Amino acid sequence: MQSDEVIWQVINQHFCSYKVKTPRQNFCRNENNVTGLCNRQSCPLASSRYATIREHNGILYLYMKTPERAHSPAKMWEKVKLSKNYAQALAQIDKELLYWPNFLQHKCKQRLTKITQYLIRMRKLKLKEDERPQLIGIKKKLERREANRERKAEAAARLEKSIEKELIERLKNKAYGDAPLNVNADVWQKVLDQDLEEAQDEESEEDENELEAEEEDENEFEHEFVSDLEDESDIEDVEDGFEWEEEDEEEEEQETEKQPKRKRARVEVEYEEEHDNTLQV
Repeated sequence: MQSDEVIWQVINQHFCSYKVKTPRQNFCRNENNVTGLCNRQSCPLASSRYATIREHNGILYLYMKTPERAHSPAKMWEKVKLSKNYAQALAQIDKELLYWPNFLQHKCKQRLTKITQYLIRMRKLKLKEDERPQLIGIKKKLERREANRERKAEAAARLEKSIEKELIERLKNKAYGDAPLNVNADVWQKVLDQDLEEAQDEESEEDENELEAEEEDENEFEHEFVSDLEDESDIEDVEDGFEWEEEDEEEEEQETEKQPKRKRARVEVEYEEEHDNTLQV
């Protein structure tokens, strides 16, 4: 039968692999220790009736050990999953440890509080790390190699395009005949399709030009000159006005013909000669 006192005397006075000695106090590294201290009440090895709280992947469990299962070490600890809600987890501890010592009940609740707090802290830090910008190392050699490969690939693609364009131009010009034998059928069909498209474009341009010419001719016939005079009386008044103007012009011409012509003034000129001292008039 297991004797807790004998086990504690051996652990306390001799050697324990979980004990950590310090000048002030001794600590215990056993994962089932509910306080982390090395003393008689907190030692899980020297207590046949013991309870503790443990965490696995963010889930809390209540572990309980009783003397009835001491004969089977594989089934010594009973594991109970606790709720994620803090208040419900405390209620579960009260229910499972109803007739247990008050020391274990109180320490299990303290351990539950501490583990819940550090789990909340871990979640907050994880969220901050996701929002925080991450530093990524730059591999200059890899980037230089990729840039060289891209440049060579672009040059090869440009060369292939130029060769394809030159071959298509030769096929269009029928440099190899009407139906060359060593030409791929897809390429030849592509050339024929381009010829058809060009012919259709030319026909459509000619049709558009003809339509534009017809529209211009129609627009020429649409122009008309309209008189500003609305009634026939207005037209007759304009004609009478023209007749009166012609009669006035004829009368003025007759008056100018009847007037006598004025005589021009007579002018006498005198001049002298050097050889003859005579004055001539």
